[in-house]
Amino acid sequence: MIPAELHEVLCEDPKVMSGAVCFVGTRVPVQALLDTLANGLPVSDFLEGFPDVTEEQAMRIVRWEQAQARQALGLERAA
Repeated sequence: MIPAELHEVLCEDPKVMSGAVCFVGTRVPVQALLDTLANGLPVSDFLEGFPDVTEEQAMRIVRWEQAQARQALGLERAA
C-alpha cells in the first residue's frame, strides 16, 4: 500500500510491471532506487540510469525513508 503522502510520486497497477510500485508516469519500480542506495550509489546514478524519473520524485522517496527511520528510532524527539 502506498502512503497517502506519496500518491503524487508512486503508483501501482497490476497491469504495469506485474503490480510493482512504480514512479508515477513511468514503468520504473521504486525498488530500483532503493537497490541503488543500498549498494552505496548516489541518487544521481539512479537518475542517470532512469531518466524518466525526476530528481524531485526520487528525493521525495529518500526524504520519506529518512522520516520513517527517524520516527522508528525516536529521533524526531531529539530534534
